[in-house]
Amino acid sequence: PEPMPWRLAPMLTTRWRSRLFGAPERVLDRAGVAPGMRALEVGPGPGMYTVALAKRVASSGEDGRVTCLEIQPQMIEMLRERLRAAEIRNVEVIQGDGQRIPLPDATFDLIFLVDVVGEIPDKFAFFAECARVLKPGGTLAVTEQISDPDFQLPSTVRTLASAVGLQDGGLAGLPWWTYTSRFRK
Repeated sequence: PEPMPWRLAPMLTTRWRSRLFGAPERVLDRAGVAPGMRALEVGPGPGMYTVALAKRVASSGEDGRVTCLEIQPQMIEMLRERLRAAEIRNVEVIQGDGQRIPLPDATFDLIFLVDVVGEIPDKFAFFAECARVLKPGGTLAVTEQISDPDFQLPSTVRTLASAVGLQDGGLAGLPWWTYTSRFRK
């Protein structure tokens, strides 16, 4: 397992992806993103979902914020450019590894993942870190899409979440095509 090569980033932001798997807003709906949330997006790549996520948490006049954790410097540059172009100011972008999240315990209401789990070598360590940085009552939302060569089955994701003490919060979508599994701390 390894991150998607940054040179393939344009594939992540094509219209066909939204048509096949749902617009970013639909994915946010399934994840349970709400105004005012403090959200962590791990592995945002060039930011296919980040702009919509940042707008959603700050909508209705709420003071929601997003932190993006990305391991690849080239993806960070693409993400920052996308955020500048959209005039998004409520996103902090940091470089780091999801297996060792460089953030304090119990910080986030939501951790938002899209096609990330299969790219992490030590999945248990990653899920343990997600549980650590989630606030009590917080949600881990894992979206997987069959177009990802590292597609993870819902049962795999559920097993990992359960192993770190997260409670199943339901699944939306089609498990064999595109789905979002939610877990509560």
